Amino acid sequence: MSKASGDTKITIEQIAQDLGCSKTTVSRALSGKGRVGKEMQKKILAYCKRIGYQKKETDVSDETFKTSNLGVLLPADQELNEIPFFQQCLMGICETAASKLYEVLVIMLEANDLSRVKRVVQENKVDGMIVTRALTNDPVIQYLESEHVPLAVIGEVKGHEALYVDDDTVEACTQMTDYLLGRRINRMALIGGNEQHTVTQKRLRGFERAHEIYYKKIPQDLVYLNCATKADVFAAVEELAEKCVECIVCMDDKICSHVLMKLNRMHLSIPKDIKVVSFYDSFFLQNYIPPVTAISFDEQELGRLACEKLIGWLESGDAGEKISPGFDLVLRASTKM
Repeated sequence: MSKASGDTKITIEQIAQDLGCSKTTVSRALSGKGRVGKEMQKKILAYCKRIGYQKKETDVSDETFKTSNLGVLLPADQELNEIPFFQQCLMGICETAASKLYEVLVIMLEANDLSRVKRVVQENKVDGMIVTRALTNDPVIQYLESEHVPLAVIGEVKGHEALYVDDDTVEACTQMTDYLLGRRINRMALIGGNEQHTVTQKRLRGFERAHEIYYKKIPQDLVYLNCATKADVFAAVEELAEKCVECIVCMDDKICSHVLMKLNRMHLSIPKDIKVVSFYDSFFLQNYIPPVTAISFDEQELGRLACEKLIGWLESGDAGEKISPGFDLVLRASTKM
């Protein structure tokens, strides 16, 4: 508890911090206006009674914090904007928000520049935020939590109180790698992106776990992480071709598209000369010749679940149970024996 019982200086912000909710939710509960679940309202009113907090006239004006807006943070990286994952997540978020009578405010996040996020928070433009990409020691999540902004994250976040939804990425990548090893494709390489991204770490873990199941060690010279540009991927493919790998496993469709382009320029045939797999599917990979074996996830469902959890927390203090959308291993001609 922030203040001693009966202390008239206690504020709505302090009550929100004590109860782990937003000051908007506290204001709604005290004023009796706006969206707030009955259970959460009872909890807030009971707490205020217990600490001796008396409702003030200004509590009603605090209802101006209610916006019925949700902020959605999207990475502004030029290449990442080409990946359909974020677009599909946003569609799921927008559909769910509209059905719950909320509007969506999209905020483009430039690397570690928090200025846009801070402006939105300080001007009370949203009731809560959805982060579409999680990083290790994420400064955005740390800032939003320090400001007690209700928050949902797409991707697992450890050491934080934020709500999150996530695909079972580790299991999906384990199963795909297990499939390849089961077909006696032993000398396979892995090309991935930024190792600070949570999804990169989970894909790597799935790749490693499948090798552990088969009691196989992964040659570290066949693992290429932090391949952020087309040039990085091209260089990796050139080296891997010299090392005579049987299969190149790509962590996402963007990396895979660069791999396919480079193999084509090197006049290497897929799957005759080298097999190709992606840990993330896309329309491009489905229609490439030959079509590429990949893992298919439901990104719109991820967005819907994230939005439902956040709105559930805003309105009732209950985000519901953790549910992970399923996935499919889509086997195509790029791994044909």
